[in-house]
Amino acid sequence: MKEIDFLPEWYLDGKRRRVHMRRQYAALTIVFLGMLAYNLTSAHRIGRATAEVAALESRRGHAENATVRFDRITQELSDHQAKVNLLKEMDSRIDPAALVAEISHLIGERVVLSRVEFISEPVVQKDATSARNGSAVRVANRSGDSSKPTKLGDVKFRIVLAGVAASSDDVGTLVIRLEESSYFRQAYFSFSRNNTIEVAASTSRVETEGHTRTSPVRPKQTLQVSEFEITCYLANYEEIEKG
Repeated sequence: MKEIDFLPEWYLDGKRRRVHMRRQYAALTIVFLGMLAYNLTSAHRIGRATAEVAALESRRGHAENATVRFDRITQELSDHQAKVNLLKEMDSRIDPAALVAEISHLIGERVVLSRVEFISEPVVQKDATSARNGSAVRVANRSGDSSKPTKLGDVKFRIVLAGVAASSDDVGTLVIRLEESSYFRQAYFSFSRNNTIEVAASTSRVETEGHTRTSPVRPKQTLQVSEFEITCYLANYEEIEKG
């Protein structure tokens, strides 16, 4: 038996059009939701990346500041090291306390010093003849190694001792002791002459009727002494004859 469709064609076309539109709406909804999810994910990633970039920028700023400070400290260290090297070259490498102790040991009880001078002089060759003969001046060190060349701070010290002694023999003994000492060399008289000095009278305290007074025990004394001035050099250098 043959079926007869009484629905008009426009109704069928509208129904098909509505089905097609629903499918398009569903597809568009899916696309929209996908784009929304993509945008949310991208925004989250962009925010995280922005935070990481900001953190990296902050660390970069700290690193640049640290680099600048490091360069400045390195420059200051280099300047200080240059000054230290200069001071090392200028250092005469002597021990004043040891020298004073040695002088005190050598002068004895019959000599009184009124003046002690340390005068620095550059260590140079004596004259052109010694240079032609191969004579060189080197600073003597404790280890005895004199192979190192002379530097800016290598100087010799001229020591001047002035004072009085009980006799000229005591002055001569002092010169001999200076020559025999390992601290000094080339000791000689600048001058030596006899002189007189007055020694003040000593006093004593005397108590009389509740009052205390001082009275001289003996008058002033005039003593004959030997006034002198001795010059010597500190043995911190030595001459080396070149072969």
